[in-house]
Amino acid sequence: NNELSTMNGYFLVVSRLVGAKNVDIAVEVCTNLKLKLKVVGTGRDRERLEKIAGQTVKFLGDVDDEDLIKLYLGCRALIFCGSQEDFGIVPVEAMAAGKPVIALAEGGIKETVIDGKTGLLVSDLASGAFVIAINKFIEMEKKGQWDSTFIKNHAQKFSKERFKREIKKFVESKVK
Repeated sequence: NNELSTMNGYFLVVSRLVGAKNVDIAVEVCTNLKLKLKVVGTGRDRERLEKIAGQTVKFLGDVDDEDLIKLYLGCRALIFCGSQEDFGIVPVEAMAAGKPVIALAEGGIKETVIDGKTGLLVSDLASGAFVIAINKFIEMEKKGQWDSTFIKNHAQKFSKERFKREIKKFVESKVK
């Protein structure tokens, strides 16, 4: 486990700090594995989360867009524990920065994250399942198996421009 704690870089959570986002799982797992975690966001659970957080977890509150981009670019991976999300923009933003996403396999995440290619899908909310996923991520990271160019290109499939183009094409096909 010491090997894990000495690796450079940090994991990132970007979320409102409320129950349904399950940020406590990321905080607990990174605390127990002694992995650096930066948490962006505010909410009624912040005080509770700070109490369960170890020395390796930093709460940044709200950050501006420029700082958020720097945080995405600097992280090892995004950890996303939100359940029943329709379409999470945060994982797509992380992938647009070329970063893998470790996420609960529910809702829109199953449409945006390719398991083993743009991130790792976690089958359930148990912290043990996230520990396994993070250890797998680290093994893949050591072997250089995360292709940031592939991840960035995949994120482009969810861009606003593509969405506008596809909608326009769909509407024109129905009008003709």
